[in-house]
Amino acid sequence: MTQAARLEAAGALRRLAVACAGVRAGERCLLVTDSAAEAGIVEALGWVLGGLGCSVTVVCGDPVELPGDEPPAAVAAAMAGADVIFELTSVFAGSSQARRDACARGARYLTVPGLTWATLRPGGPLHADFAALGERARALGALIDAASAFHLSSPAGTDLRGSFEGRRGRPLWGVADAPGGYAAPPDVEVGAAPVEGSAEGVVVVDGSLLFLDDGALREPVVLRFSGGELVDAEGAEAWRLLDAIERSGDPRMRTLAEVSIGLNPLARPGGAPLELEGIRGGAHVAVGNNVPYGGSVDARSHLDCVLLTGTLALDGEVVEP
Repeated sequence: MTQAARLEAAGALRRLAVACAGVRAGERCLLVTDSAAEAGIVEALGWVLGGLGCSVTVVCGDPVELPGDEPPAAVAAAMAGADVIFELTSVFAGSSQARRDACARGARYLTVPGLTWATLRPGGPLHADFAALGERARALGALIDAASAFHLSSPAGTDLRGSFEGRRGRPLWGVADAPGGYAAPPDVEVGAAPVEGSAEGVVVVDGSLLFLDDGALREPVVLRFSGGELVDAEGAEAWRLLDAIERSGDPRMRTLAEVSIGLNPLARPGGAPLELEGIRGGAHVAVGNNVPYGGSVDARSHLDCVLLTGTLALDGEVVEP
């Protein structure tokens, strides 16, 4: 990475610190990373935070085995003294109990796993108008609050139906500037956990199995759901998801845990995993743990599967992102 590119990235990192995390001089910032993450980005964010008058601590552990796994105990312990936590790991850990405990103590937590220099480009997704997108995400969340049935479809062949009855919409808009806040910038999304046992149909994943592939599928993976659980996965790279479920040792990992749509108009394929997840007009589903999304299945991990294009309908009405 050239010095010029690093300087260009500084604007996006400042947006991450100020617009997304709302950092203030004197705050204690913890950068959580691992041995497989991009060390240069960790260093650059630390430099930006120091320039804003924050104290910065970096804690590094081994990568977690599966997305959503608990971080090493020393990492979880370090979270106790932080005002703001930036997760700059190579694998997502934002659905872990350690993260939930940190937020319960009042820390602001921003999960930014797999962050790349490409996503830090000028005019990229971290330069989105997060305040305006937050208004839109919350409005769509209210639609989910009131909905009973959902239908997810896509030009590639996705046709998934189920129930959101009694579930609260979960808007994420890239901002965690209040005590206990949680955000996943540059991902901007809204969705919920389907009612357990309700989902039936097919999902054609043509984007990525997040943190299980190299960021892009070479051909689609077809997921089949019945009774709210994954019953089959087909395609040349389906083994990546099936292997992760097998390695989890948790039969609850087949639960359909989340159905969401992306809302960030500046997100594009080719960047960090959370940029892909938040593309406006795209969608994603997940299997495994659905507790942070309003469900009751406390499975070991949370595995996201991204559709480059997807349409969500609530009670027969299409949701416009």
